[in-house]
Amino acid sequence: MTEQVALFGPAGPELRIVEDLVRKIVARDPPEVGRPMTELLEAGGKRIRPALVLLAAMCGKYDPGHAVSAAMAVEVTHAATLVHDDVIDRSPTRRGRPTVAAVLGDEPAIVVGDYYFAKAYEMAAWTNTPEVVAVLAKAVMEICAGEVRQQSIRYRYSTGVDEYMRRIEAKTAALLAACCDIGALLGKLDQEPRAALRSYGRELGLAFQIADDVLDYTGTEDEVGKPTGHDIREGFATLPLMLASIEIDDDRRLSEDEARNIVEAVRRSDGPNQALEQAGNHANKAREQLNKLPPTEVVDALRALADYVVSRKL
Repeated sequence: MTEQVALFGPAGPELRIVEDLVRKIVARDPPEVGRPMTELLEAGGKRIRPALVLLAAMCGKYDPGHAVSAAMAVEVTHAATLVHDDVIDRSPTRRGRPTVAAVLGDEPAIVVGDYYFAKAYEMAAWTNTPEVVAVLAKAVMEICAGEVRQQSIRYRYSTGVDEYMRRIEAKTAALLAACCDIGALLGKLDQEPRAALRSYGRELGLAFQIADDVLDYTGTEDEVGKPTGHDIREGFATLPLMLASIEIDDDRRLSEDEARNIVEAVRRSDGPNQALEQAGNHANKAREQLNKLPPTEVVDALRALADYVVSRKL
């Protein structure tokens, strides 16, 4: 809790309530779905998405009941996407633990993910604000469309930066933007500050994902919670590789030795540093959006969060 207060400021104590409520609700679900989701939730995570809902709502007229329900909805949505992602990516571990797919198999894992997408929409409906459900649903649709798009370019290592940016917009930025938009909506903010917060969330999401992709090359397995070089092993080029200017023939899966050699080559190159610089540019753009809001402790926490997503080690 101390770490969350330091990271999320005034939203820290409320975030603890969100986590406790999610765990209690999941514990009451049928054990076939509840147990694996409990395992995933207990594996940790920084809870940035629900924190964004709370902080954005605190920028306006804060209603803890509705904001907490929305924060729960986005955290469960995120968890459901992770379950599905691990099926698609054939990931054996996440945050240092076996994935739901590794434990149950792909088909049951897909159903667990489906169950919690439905659960998230139910939680969103607890806000008594239909637009919250609509914003969340639109973000999930964007995530799903982006995943299909990503699979269509698997093993196309020559993919350019523009395509990569479209990919991470759907993969990460869409949900972070939606979190801020939902919070601003529930805080009854006017259109301009609401739009600013949504733009902040989008830029924060782009910075977050680029930094995450850098960690995939430069971090350790303990730091990232899964084997490093995961993306290239699964056939996807990300920004550090693109900026390292390493040529790889398209339309084939790399051998383990080839993937290991490419990871080492990227580490030795300036690609990760250049990518991190781009992440920093998006973090700066996120902070610029906050200049459209009155200075408060909450806005300070949002500004600090933009620093954190680029500098984090986990």
